Amino acid sequence: MAEKIVEMVTFLPPEIRVFFLSMIPITELRVAVPLGLALGIDPVTNYLYCVAGNLVPVLPILLFLNPVLKFLSRFPPLGRLIGRILKSAEEKRQKYEKFETAALVAFVAVPAPGTGAWTGSLLAFLSRMAVPRAFLAVSAGVLIAGLVVTLLSLGAIQLLARNLVYGLVFLAVILVLWFLLGRKRKQ
Repeated sequence: MAEKIVEMVTFLPPEIRVFFLSMIPITELRVAVPLGLALGIDPVTNYLYCVAGNLVPVLPILLFLNPVLKFLSRFPPLGRLIGRILKSAEEKRQKYEKFETAALVAFVAVPAPGTGAWTGSLLAFLSRMAVPRAFLAVSAGVLIAGLVVTLLSLGAIQLLARNLVYGLVFLAVILVLWFLLGRKRKQ
């Protein structure tokens, strides 16, 4: 499916192509970053376009998912399904509440199928996280995921593994981001 989506946008300039592909839940950063590098886009420019594109759907999801679900709930089969999903999320929310910001950053930051800005935004909504905090957590996760995918695409992870100093600096940056996001939640 991702290949067909990539084929459909070949008429666009490379930067716009990766920006657009980063917005789509099927492709997101996992496809857009390596594609942009393969198309010859400078790694920093590619990173910026991909991260910006991946962040585009976050606020609309966080702001408009509730009204959309309320509208869809008026239809009996959908209403029952939505009710069950929201009830299940509420039951689980209390168990993870103290970890929610850091967990959301980590969840979005892992560039694996089923994770990313779309799913992270949905999880933030289901856990009733405040929109500003949810947006910051998802954004931090997207920034980290974009960096990880870029480094993996460039083969830099292998270089980091060989050079302990750079590896420790990379780890320190991740820990500082995690600490700062956790601290904002306590305030």
